[in-house]
Amino acid sequence: MKTKLLYFIPLVILFACNTSEKKVVEEKIKTESDYLIEGKQIAEATFNVLSKNLKNAMAEGGVENAIKFCNVNAMPLTDSLSDYYNVNIKRVSHKPRNLTNEPTALEQHIIDDYLALNVVGNMQPTIAKNEQQNNVFYAPIPTKGLCLSCHGIVGETLLPEHYETIKKFYPNDKAIGFKEGDFRGMWSITFKQ
Repeated sequence: MKTKLLYFIPLVILFACNTSEKKVVEEKIKTESDYLIEGKQIAEATFNVLSKNLKNAMAEGGVENAIKFCNVNAMPLTDSLSDYYNVNIKRVSHKPRNLTNEPTALEQHIIDDYLALNVVGNMQPTIAKNEQQNNVFYAPIPTKGLCLSCHGIVGETLLPEHYETIKKFYPNDKAIGFKEGDFRGMWSITFKQ
């Protein structure tokens, strides 16, 4: 009986080791390139959802309705997409409209690097580790033509009456004065470990 047990124990250990090694091989270790690809996909999907809803709000009630829509719905939409993708999606800016979009110290450093490049076309997405050692995808958000209705220059592309509505919802607003193509902020997408 002892002899059979001596043969059986090494087989169990061998099987356990092989199963453990197989599990490690099956778990894919993400590279920076993987995070860049996934980050771009998430940023694009989030932009499309926000943009589509914003366009619908504008079609239903103009810029005033779009401002109200963003105030109530932009963060919940972003949060629901964060849950869906199992990440933390933020839009941060050097000129935030919503105080929750103020950058952390690391995000401000990356924003400063983007601003130093001066041309959005020169700004490339990047991956960096945050203070908690999570991988974070950062990518510039350029100002599109549609954005100018709420983020443009007051009296030119942003009507003064629309800016008055913005100030009612966002009394500390700094997110104006942009021209098409300007760097308006960036995506900050934190991958959970």
